[in-house]
Amino acid sequence: MIEKQSGILTADTCNVDTGINCSNNLPAESAVPYFPFRISKENDIWITEDPLSSEVQELNEAAYWLLKMCDGYRTLDEIIAQLSTSFHSDRDTVMDKSRPILDDLTGRGLLWWRNDRMNYWNVPAPAGVLWDLTSKCNLRCRHCVVSAGEECNDELPFEDCCRLIDEFAEFGVAQLILSGGEPMIRKDFFDIAEYAASKNIMIQVATNGTLIDETAAEKLANIGARAQVSLDSSVSAIHDDFRQLSGSWEKTVNGIKLLIKAGVPVTLAAAVTTMNIDNIPELYELGKELRVQTFRILPFVPSGRGTGAFDLEVKPARMRELTEFLLSKRESDGPEIAPMEFECTFRPTPEQEIEANTDTRIGCDGAIGYCTVTSKGDVLPCNYFEGADVENVKDRSFRWIWDNSRFLNYFRSLKASDMKGKCSRCQWLPVCRGSCIAANFTRRNIFQANCHCWLVDPS
Repeated sequence: MIEKQSGILTADTCNVDTGINCSNNLPAESAVPYFPFRISKENDIWITEDPLSSEVQELNEAAYWLLKMCDGYRTLDEIIAQLSTSFHSDRDTVMDKSRPILDDLTGRGLLWWRNDRMNYWNVPAPAGVLWDLTSKCNLRCRHCVVSAGEECNDELPFEDCCRLIDEFAEFGVAQLILSGGEPMIRKDFFDIAEYAASKNIMIQVATNGTLIDETAAEKLANIGARAQVSLDSSVSAIHDDFRQLSGSWEKTVNGIKLLIKAGVPVTLAAAVTTMNIDNIPELYELGKELRVQTFRILPFVPSGRGTGAFDLEVKPARMRELTEFLLSKRESDGPEIAPMEFECTFRPTPEQEIEANTDTRIGCDGAIGYCTVTSKGDVLPCNYFEGADVENVKDRSFRWIWDNSRFLNYFRSLKASDMKGKCSRCQWLPVCRGSCIAANFTRRNIFQANCHCWLVDPS
């Protein structure tokens, strides 16, 4: 932990809580560090929290300024030079004092390094926004990235929701995915959804389906909404165990039936874990029987309530088998199969050389084609980066945030040359773009070869 003292920061050489040793092996001083997480002040002490472990770390004034200058634009050399001037200390002393915290945060995956400075990008309005209307939920799903349960104190009230919808419409956002928590648990859910629909914004509801009755299904049909319903198994006991509520499977299946009866297009979405992977073929058949329009699988990423639950992650080789099975169903008369991670590797190998594509952007379309607005109003590329120092729609317009957010623009700046390990040499990288950066983040190495890919880990 950082010792509380005046002047230049100091740090222990080993973090007792994490067991990570400071190796004093930082990138070159021409490299560009980025510390993207919140720092708050309590009395005379600055506080930052590890979003992956909730560990709180104290910083002195020098450590605070060091991390604030790790902004994704300044090089390490420039940062040390500026600190040396500010603290009237020679450069070598500043570097020696700074090295332990930089090394510790790098080892814990909280300080990100690139060879290039980030840029600010002029990109169109996002095609879609995933909007968590509430953190409240009637289930306690094991994988929930937002650890949904109780309602938070600072959720957007209805008036602010309408103002934000007006901003979305004026900016040209085409689709809203209303999520949570369980979005339908909000008493004003239909008022919000109907207001958005009146602005000609397409509505999709991401729901657990347990609150769908005939009236709710008809209301969604009347505004032309689509629904993505979470169902994890054709076996009720498996689903109920994962969602941690007895009887939830029956309510969800009934909700799907009512939606389809009302004419609402339904995507059946399953989070694939070691608990249900052997049942996914049967779940697909259930979706076919229910007449859902689309079947979608989602990889488990150990974040939120699922932090540290690596035993739920499916081995890449096993996920490859499932992906191959679902690909074989693309030509059948069943539900449409939504795009899956790394399915591109079943096609012929690209002919282009990876060296010619080092400027190709990596990562998903977060911060490019879509983003997340949390129940508190924070704007993120996706929920997996909750805890980052980002802008809030209560303080700034959505359009301003979309254009000017440092965090969003950092993600827009990531490119193939940032990837390490096997991904950096893989001909598929310009196609898959490294896939889910957040999955690597949970492994505390954001630019490592993707931990979900069966070409990286064939086991």
